[in-house]
Amino acid sequence: MIRRISILAPNLSSNSLGRAYLLARVLQRNYEVEILGPAFQNHIWPPVDDGTVPFFSVPGKRFPLFIGPARQLLSCISGDLVYAVKPRLTSFGLGLLHCQKTQTPLILDIDDWDAEGEYGLNRVKQAVRMVWRLADPYNNLYLRLMERYIPRADAITVVSSALQKRFGGIMLPHGRDTHTLDPACFEPETLKAQYDLSGKFVLMFFGTPRPHKGLEDILTALQQVDLPDLRFAIVGVNWNDPYTQTLQQASEPRLRLFGMQPWTKIPEFLAMADTVVLAQRPVSFGQAQVPAKVFDAMAMAKPIIATQVGDLPEILKDCGVLIPPNNILALAEAIRFVHEHREETAEMGKQARVRCQASYSWDVMEKTLENIIANLEKGKKGHGS
Repeated sequence: MIRRISILAPNLSSNSLGRAYLLARVLQRNYEVEILGPAFQNHIWPPVDDGTVPFFSVPGKRFPLFIGPARQLLSCISGDLVYAVKPRLTSFGLGLLHCQKTQTPLILDIDDWDAEGEYGLNRVKQAVRMVWRLADPYNNLYLRLMERYIPRADAITVVSSALQKRFGGIMLPHGRDTHTLDPACFEPETLKAQYDLSGKFVLMFFGTPRPHKGLEDILTALQQVDLPDLRFAIVGVNWNDPYTQTLQQASEPRLRLFGMQPWTKIPEFLAMADTVVLAQRPVSFGQAQVPAKVFDAMAMAKPIIATQVGDLPEILKDCGVLIPPNNILALAEAIRFVHEHREETAEMGKQARVRCQASYSWDVMEKTLENIIANLEKGKKGHGS
């Protein structure tokens, strides 16, 4: 009988912890849950360090110093089921070692195609980097090696059709708590006043800024949009990230940057948004990814502009403004459209919330996870779609 679940996260200090935290919050409805893993920056990723989930961290060190913390982590796994997030050595690798010894069932969750994450480098430069970083447990060389062991997991969950096609598994999108994310609970203009946005049309990106998310495309498109009342808010920047400096150097006076926010602040910031924009670029990494924040925006009934990348066209069918990727003109036209057709796009937002409640809520995630766990208790593996 499975009563306690140990979730292994590859790095407790990075945004990769977000998926582990989401799984923990849903699983907490029916099980005791803990999240374990190394902290390579010696802290828990701030947005989820809110006391709702117990964390057990070990120092994230380079080899051979990481061997000691890894043994300590292995000795503290207490679950009747292990759920490893990402096929990383620091999560899935440790999970395989523990479960082989204890005969505990192991689920692997794949939320990104991380092996393609260095899409900005050619293959030679990627190989050089992997060799140069052999002492780093988070090295993509170990990730590629661990991918060979994916079939050894007792069940696999994935977030996108591209990942399912490559790795198999059961679809488990980034569901959202549609009870907490409820637009009826917030007054947008009151919140806008707190951030000097009163009377402004707020175009928002909420999440971790990365080059593949098309933020520079949005800034370029804004140069073609003469809307004085518009403000583009990027919420979730890491002030120490070099990419943040790139954004800060943009010559766009309507840009507003906000730092990383606690999970509990997500509804408040999204309540201020008049439109959410997700301009994913069609690189392999982006095609396999589903931006988790699309479901936050849907739950909050926000009009959404999104590029036709990965599963976004299916997720936002008939309830979002979809445009071709890498098309600055189409992006500028979409921004003008949502600004000029507020009643029509507000109705899209309402339909997006209905879809989120029906297909992408915590309730839906809970049912999927319960079926997977029930099958594991019966001795059935969950690798199929």
